[in-house]
Amino acid sequence: MVLTANEAALLGIAGVEDFDFRHQRLEVSPPSKIGKWTIVALILNRTIGSGIFLTPHRVLAGTGCVGGALFLWLLGALISICGLYVWLECGLSIPQGTPQGETEPRGMTRSGGEKNYLEFMFPNARARLPHIRTTCIFSIMFILMYNLSGNAISFGIQVLIASGVYEPSSGEAPDRGQVVGIAIGTLSFVIIVHMFSRRGGILINNIFAIIKVMLLVSIIALGIAKAGGAFPATGKAPLDNFTANVFVTNRKDPASWSNSLILCMYSFSGFDQPFYIMAETKSPRRYFPKYTVLALCITAVLFMLVNVAYLFAVPKSAVIPSTARELPTSIDMATLFFEHLFQDQNQARRAMAGLIATSIFGNLVVMTFTAARVKQEIAKEGILPKSLIFASSYSTPWGMWKKYLHGDDVRVEDLEQAPTAAFVLHWFTSVLLILVTIPVGDPRKAYSALVSLYSYTMVTLIGLWVSYGLLLIKIKKEPWRWQDRRRYRPWLSPAHAIIYAVASLFMMVTAFVPPPKGSPFHDSVTGFQWYIVPAIGITAPFWGILWYWGLRLYERCKKCQLVVERKPTWMRDPDCPSEYVQKAEFVDHNWEIRPKAGKDFSFGREKNRAVTRERETSPFGSDVETDEGGLFGRRQRRDRRTMSEGRRVSFGFEE
Repeated sequence: MVLTANEAALLGIAGVEDFDFRHQRLEVSPPSKIGKWTIVALILNRTIGSGIFLTPHRVLAGTGCVGGALFLWLLGALISICGLYVWLECGLSIPQGTPQGETEPRGMTRSGGEKNYLEFMFPNARARLPHIRTTCIFSIMFILMYNLSGNAISFGIQVLIASGVYEPSSGEAPDRGQVVGIAIGTLSFVIIVHMFSRRGGILINNIFAIIKVMLLVSIIALGIAKAGGAFPATGKAPLDNFTANVFVTNRKDPASWSNSLILCMYSFSGFDQPFYIMAETKSPRRYFPKYTVLALCITAVLFMLVNVAYLFAVPKSAVIPSTARELPTSIDMATLFFEHLFQDQNQARRAMAGLIATSIFGNLVVMTFTAARVKQEIAKEGILPKSLIFASSYSTPWGMWKKYLHGDDVRVEDLEQAPTAAFVLHWFTSVLLILVTIPVGDPRKAYSALVSLYSYTMVTLIGLWVSYGLLLIKIKKEPWRWQDRRRYRPWLSPAHAIIYAVASLFMMVTAFVPPPKGSPFHDSVTGFQWYIVPAIGITAPFWGILWYWGLRLYERCKKCQLVVERKPTWMRDPDCPSEYVQKAEFVDHNWEIRPKAGKDFSFGREKNRAVTRERETSPFGSDVETDEGGLFGRRQRRDRRTMSEGRRVSFGFEE
């Protein structure tokens, strides 16, 4: 990113020559902020994906009764709302800084989501970089697991069905090569769209959110019409689904019920999307509490009504086996729904597959947009090879095209930016997970495995970690003093954190209980042993610990140490003057070597002073204050003392 004279003045730097692009960056928040309805669209587009179409039949078969299935969908919605309140309390209060004129730290909203919350909740007070161990644990798991590779595989399957290439009723598995090719091609296309234009990606997200809501409303209307006597050619509506043996089940094993609840939670797991890009949103304190809850409540109502609509058309006997040991059907509920509405089942199946593929594509669009921003925030911590490449934003082709058309009317600093390298990193990890599942053979089972693994790690494990951390800082007053400094107080506090923590812990533990034969989660149906997913999921945090110790070993072997300075700058929120929003951030990565005893490295000290001098001038006017004195400020002062002791030996995670 080119440093203009204006940006240099914002940082209080005397001249461009003092700004070293080999190890320093300035990241400025986009001038066009994301509004309240885009916040709603982000959640709707993420939650309405493959889950509501492809998981209801497994939930119904897993519970063995209509009443149990609907109860789990309702329970999943309530638990997810508690989780949303956990994220709201954390997101509007973490990290913390001390604004000018105030004496106590307060919440300063930033992008990054759980990364910021966990670093604040679980600092390593004795470490040189207090948060780096927690950062590594979360970051490696997030980078590897937080993608929709499973949904991309499902998209490939649905495209083959919609085009008539693959017929599910044949009993054969779809062609593995074709599915993988479509999945990777689609992921690549979505990445290119976001790299080409930030606004274009946001516009596509909003359009797909509207399309998906209309699709669910149409399914609800068709189900009600079926219950009212429409579509007589396909028989009467099976209203006895709601009148006979509603809660009578032959599926009483805890594993089936627990895994069914995890699938429901997976379907509601998109409420966290806006929190990943808070620095790009308009007035988070004003809009987030109202519009995130509104979006999740809309989703919950739609999902409950869609499940009821399915059962207005599909007899429960078509999904629930007659005996506990009989294998359930593998056809998804949405396809069964259309087959029981229209006589031409082949055309109905293909039409439904096209609609599911459309919904999944919107899922890929929104998650790619948000996940890349978090991976950019991770790279700013300097823990990745060539971190500054992934930490930087670059002018989009659309922004450069506008500059070409309008010339001097478009300022360089106003060019549209996107985390291009972070998008590439996201694409790489997504494709890697797809390739890892190739030996599974059947892409349908690969989808099931990836969804289960994502649900266990990124929904259940992260949910437990964050909610437990919130309870911890609520109970322990020092050094957080959370009750006084938090910027948002949910009306049901602390019940929301307790409920979400207990539910997450329950699902994590019961996942280790083996499901009996006949369960939709038995290996005869899924294609993999029941213990594989929880075993991989429970070890996921150790990947980051290994990375952390590898980083420490590198420092020891090279006799150097990583020094990271992140200095965010905030300004008053014009729509909510009592709050602050992030305007820019200065990032400095260095590998420093300490002088040996008796050695004089005075030749390097002048350069170090230039790099580490105080930058106290406020970039955005007298009513703005940087994070000095807060969590980041304390870390920066420690890093400055470290940097003054040695000389820089390299500018990246390598020599």
